[in-house]
Amino acid sequence: MATQPDLGTIHVATEQWQGFTHEDHSGAYFDLIRLIYQPYPFQLKVTLSNYNRALTLVRQHKADITLAVSGHNSGRFLLSARPIDQDKIVAIYHPNFLQFTTVADLKPLRLAWNLAYDFGTILNLPRVGYEVLSVQQGVELVKKQRIDVYLAEQSQLDHYFKSKKKQLNPLQLKAIAADDIYIAFADTSAGQQLKRIWDQRFNALLASGELQQFYQQYSDFYLVTE
Repeated sequence: MATQPDLGTIHVATEQWQGFTHEDHSGAYFDLIRLIYQPYPFQLKVTLSNYNRALTLVRQHKADITLAVSGHNSGRFLLSARPIDQDKIVAIYHPNFLQFTTVADLKPLRLAWNLAYDFGTILNLPRVGYEVLSVQQGVELVKKQRIDVYLAEQSQLDHYFKSKKKQLNPLQLKAIAADDIYIAFADTSAGQQLKRIWDQRFNALLASGELQQFYQQYSDFYLVTE
């Protein structure tokens, strides 16, 4: 039997997301990385930062992998062939001052989203949004009518409002879109090798049914197969 190549240290740069990327290296995304590269000797190194810095570290070849990257944000990355998850994009607004039905209705409005999330490009909105540093800041800007709509990802909102339900009032939420997201690799020889192994293993685990069983262990983790 051929010896599997030693991948050495895999450096992952990522934002910290509850349920997905924890400080102790637990969470759905880290578990998926370990499952994919399980046959190969490797050490996992993690840098937790804001999303913008994580993207920058991989673009600058200072990290090998970053997580939850939209297919609309693929510049200077190597994206996995298949998505690893799906973002549910939610609009937060004040119903006393605004009513809307479709994404197109957002085009003339004052919008905000988290730093580097670039929901404007994903939703094909022409106006540049205000980038906030946290869910709390986005919610407060809507309450103070500094912006009309704050666009956020559903699981982040669920985690935030779990302990701060009263802070949502009198705002409302509206699910408006879903966006497939990928694992992104640095455009280096190491990144190319990691992507090649990732794509092969992901497809093999999908065909065997093991990947479907893996995803069922986690809430808010979506296996996109179409």
